[in-house]
Amino acid sequence: MFDFHNTTDEVEPFPVLIEKYFPFIQHVHVQEMDGRCLGFRKRGERIRPLFRKLKELRFEKWVSVEVFDFSPGAEALAADSLKTLRAIERKLT
Repeated sequence: MFDFHNTTDEVEPFPVLIEKYFPFIQHVHVQEMDGRCLGFRKRGERIRPLFRKLKELRFEKWVSVEVFDFSPGAEALAADSLKTLRAIERKLT
């Protein structure tokens, strides 16, 4: 699994890491680094390069969203995360 939250100590950019380990990646886990809802900051700009590389490599497996701050509520978190993922997808095409 490529877990975005656990990449804070990595020195290589996400696209380099994705390409390097692509044969082993079965699942991608995304969230904001502070544990809030995906897209809380600038609608996923930090992870867009990750998704661009996944698209280029034709990744067709699982992508999940993880949050640690549940205060907005489950429905709001799901809606905001989906909105962000769709915005990222639109910018990739």
